[in-house]
Amino acid sequence: MHYNLPMRLIFIITLLLFSANGLSQDKKFDERWYFNVNAGAVVPDDSLQLNDAKIFDFRVGKAMSEVWSYEIVGFADEYDFDIDYGLKHTGVGINFLDINQDPLWKPYFLMGVGLIRHETQDESGTNLYFNVGIGGSWYFFGDNVRLRAEAVSRLDLNDTKLPGQDGFGDGVFTVGLTIPLGN
Repeated sequence: MHYNLPMRLIFIITLLLFSANGLSQDKKFDERWYFNVNAGAVVPDDSLQLNDAKIFDFRVGKAMSEVWSYEIVGFADEYDFDIDYGLKHTGVGINFLDINQDPLWKPYFLMGVGLIRHETQDESGTNLYFNVGIGGSWYFFGDNVRLRAEAVSRLDLNDTKLPGQDGFGDGVFTVGLTIPLGN
């Protein structure tokens, strides 16, 4: 399989982050694991001539310090061509969040990397993707559940072997809930 090297790299980075998490001595941040469920829309690259897509993702994350967090993300989106010819993406990745710990809300800058699989009736393949974005979360119920909104630019390194058709940039807009695990 041609995607073993990027998958191993993501696995190694994840292990390093888990081990580095135990070395942190700063206790001014919420050390609990959290999960996040989002829904939203994908605005596709203009060169694809597609309609907008629905996207759903699930994330599990943890703070590494007062400023930095990481999260493992799994997502699925589905485009609908006008002639009912569907393009589906599924993916897994890791995001790093640089969070401003404002008392009223928590704005953040996000960067991530992962693998994305595309499937149509005629072909499928797996490629590396990168994303950068901004977002914020607001306490929704007390000090636990937070409402989260995010805008991300996702670059899919799809190599179609066609001139001018390598790599696609999509806009991903999501809203969801972040729920901490434990006390």
